[in-house]
Amino acid sequence: MEYVLLQDERALLFREFLVIGDLHLGYAKTLEERGYSIPNQVNEFVKRIKELKTKTNAKKLIILGDVKHMVPKISYDEKYDIPNFFYELSKEFEEIIVTKGNHDGRIEAMVHEKNVKILKEFLVGHVGFIHGHAWPSEEFMSKCKILVMGHSHPNFKLEDKLGVRHNFPCWVIGKLNKKKMTKFKDTTIEEALIVPTFNRLFMGYEHFAGPFSKALKKRDIFLLDLTKIK
Repeated sequence: MEYVLLQDERALLFREFLVIGDLHLGYAKTLEERGYSIPNQVNEFVKRIKELKTKTNAKKLIILGDVKHMVPKISYDEKYDIPNFFYELSKEFEEIIVTKGNHDGRIEAMVHEKNVKILKEFLVGHVGFIHGHAWPSEEFMSKCKILVMGHSHPNFKLEDKLGVRHNFPCWVIGKLNKKKMTKFKDTTIEEALIVPTFNRLFMGYEHFAGPFSKALKKRDIFLLDLTKIK
């Protein structure tokens, strides 16, 4: 396996890259408007990412999109938090790659550090990284063998004997049914990995979103402690 799922963490390591996804900075404000008191998440996220960097010795960072939460506008909090977030992390990593997500409209205007790149897709050898809400380019699909994406916020739900439902963020690893990918019949992708959201405030979903969702088959589910479910 070319990547390492970090046990009890919502992150993986690929070569010198630490990989996370779906931060949704600004979601705390949405919860506040619903009556919940949630501390600002920027400091917590920066702290967690710094700890993961130390733990893994990663030199670079990949964020699989949805750095911000509000769609389509930018909230007042995001205008302050997102520049501050990248400012702090740009001092920690040699390079930061963001594969732009469907929540990341106008994010380029909030990123000022030279070592932060906002891209549609990112390929390292034959391992490709995208957010997952849209099809990648034909060139990407023709070179990628292992696909790593976010967007779906995968979650495993379990009902106990008392009827109480429990939610577990998880990793999903599967194959792609090429018959359901008529746009890319000649794709070389052999494996697809969906990462859990880095934001602990999200419960997640049982069903997958994005254009790859219907093509995903033979799924293996791993909880954060790396217990294999099926």
